[in-house]
Amino acid sequence: MKNCSNSDTTRRVGRTDWKKLVVALGLTGWMGQALASAGLMDVYQMAVTHDAQLAQARAQYEADKQVLEINRAPLLPQISADADITRQESDQDGRDNTRRQAGVSLTQTLYRKDQFARYDQAEFQRQQAEYALREAEQSVIERVTDAYFKVLLALEDVRLAKARENSDKTQWERAQASADVGLASKTDVLQSKSSFDLSKSQRISAENDLDVAREELMKLTGQPVTDLKEIRLDTQLSMQPVNVLTWEEKAESRNLAVLQSQEAAAVASKTIEVEKSGHWVSVDVRAQYQHQSYSGYDDAYAMNYNDANGLNLGVYASLPLYSGGGTSAKVAQARASYQAANQSLRNARESARLNARIQARNLERGLELVRANRAAVVSNDAFLEAAEEGYNVGLRNLLEVLTARTNMFQARRNLAESLHNVVLSRLRLESAAGTLTPETLQRFERLLSEPREETVPDVMPDADAT
Repeated sequence: MKNCSNSDTTRRVGRTDWKKLVVALGLTGWMGQALASAGLMDVYQMAVTHDAQLAQARAQYEADKQVLEINRAPLLPQISADADITRQESDQDGRDNTRRQAGVSLTQTLYRKDQFARYDQAEFQRQQAEYALREAEQSVIERVTDAYFKVLLALEDVRLAKARENSDKTQWERAQASADVGLASKTDVLQSKSSFDLSKSQRISAENDLDVAREELMKLTGQPVTDLKEIRLDTQLSMQPVNVLTWEEKAESRNLAVLQSQEAAAVASKTIEVEKSGHWVSVDVRAQYQHQSYSGYDDAYAMNYNDANGLNLGVYASLPLYSGGGTSAKVAQARASYQAANQSLRNARESARLNARIQARNLERGLELVRANRAAVVSNDAFLEAAEEGYNVGLRNLLEVLTARTNMFQARRNLAESLHNVVLSRLRLESAAGTLTPETLQRFERLLSEPREETVPDVMPDADAT
């Protein structure tokens, strides 16, 4: 018993030291913040006003929607005016004169199959542009959430790495002190030193990953965001079970990539009509008013230079007869493009259904994984406590303690990651179904909490226990 008592005084880490080492081991936040931290909606609002991809999508939408006005224009009256002044010099005396001519013409399409088809086509293109913008808006939500949780997970890695480094350093120092008085072997010192060196390198790597994650988030927001709300390890996820078939059907009919492909197929279908118009008659009504006057001539020749006004009005029809086979080739090309668009639509539907199934499965398994990781945290805490107790009384070796401590830290990290992944899977499922909106993001905002210190159960015995 004397030997065990000496071992206790040299090897054992008390509750006070332990709390200093593993404070905020869960997904906790920074301590002592005076200001409220930014949440998902805060970061999303920053990204909406700054993100270059969304700004590009909005500008492209403004450009694309003008195609409707562009293709409507040929169906409306076309009015033009022209004027000219001509000076005529003659070798006959008195025949020199200046002619002034001005006119206005109007053309109104009565029937042009290609122009009507292009106008219908433009409506599909405008709708396609709208779906593309909505997809870009969904993408912002996904990218913001992904970057947000990458920062949180990287921060959790830094916390755990620091806690493990401090714990391993303390273990190494105590092993060295025990070895100096002959109560620990050199192997214990080397094992604890190697564990400390490894945890130090992992802390450095984790800090670098955190810096990178914050830089990626700042690219979206345009400004640094250091304090973030978080999902604590004790957060309960109240999500209803998902019906995979229901989400598949939603994705097949409402997925934004599918809707864009549908409009692209409709555009390709109208292109066939446009090209077929090369064999159809075109009918226009045209009106022209023209005024002509002369000056500078000799009065003797006045009868030859009378001012005149003219008005022409008529209906004109044109029927192409042969264009060298070009029209038939263009129609064949348009039909092939339409078949390609249909295959692209089929691929988009299959991809949407697959993505919906994957995200639904990820969500279901993710919830199970959260429960499993919660149990793993409890069991690894208990195992570390048992390993420490066994080491203090000589029934366990140091390697078992170091392994148990590594597993304890990893269990908490796995739980934090699985909580994040559940939220991401749900958002991606909504995106696959085309129903992801800021309101969806707002619902998950309720899961977030201000970062705070969480209490961690003691897994070390009292320093003065026998």
